Amino acid sequence: MKKALLVAALCLVANTAFAGKWYAAGELETAENRQTHADSIGTSAILGYKDGDWQYSGKLSTSQAEWGNGSISTSYEGRVKRSFNLGGYAKPYIQGRLGEKVSSTKNFPYYAVDTGLVVPVNSWFDVDFSYRYRNAFDADNDYQTNRYGIEGKVKITDSDSVGLRYAQSYGDSETNSWRLQYTHSF
Repeated sequence: MKKALLVAALCLVANTAFAGKWYAAGELETAENRQTHADSIGTSAILGYKDGDWQYSGKLSTSQAEWGNGSISTSYEGRVKRSFNLGGYAKPYIQGRLGEKVSSTKNFPYYAVDTGLVVPVNSWFDVDFSYRYRNAFDADNDYQTNRYGIEGKVKITDSDSVGLRYAQSYGDSETNSWRLQYTHSF
């Protein structure tokens, strides 16, 4: 898995020869487990590169299973996203992810596929309807989920945006979550 992440990072660096744009994002996420009603919290840092309709990024996340009391886990992820400009009002996309989940009890690799539709409401506000399927390569790790989400994203400046997403996950993880994200393009 570490080799796959290294290859993704090298591809990201190699793309700097093109006329693209670097970006960085920070996320804060809270989630409620619908079965146990435990609240969890997580943070993420993202570094990415956008070249036209393609995006290449890496994500580092850490979370605590139950706020103030519970196991802490970390995830490393390499991601490739392709948006499609069909000349219409909405812009569909698809994204593939490879990652590794690390906790005090076990580590395992996983994959995810996202798809969605971004609808611009006006020049400074977009709505993103999304779906993500995630699973571990080894089914014994209980990591298979389907997540449905909706996010409003406000463009504060040409370089800065803030998004707020609500999502529901089903499968091995039964959660309702809120995520606040700030993104800055360089």
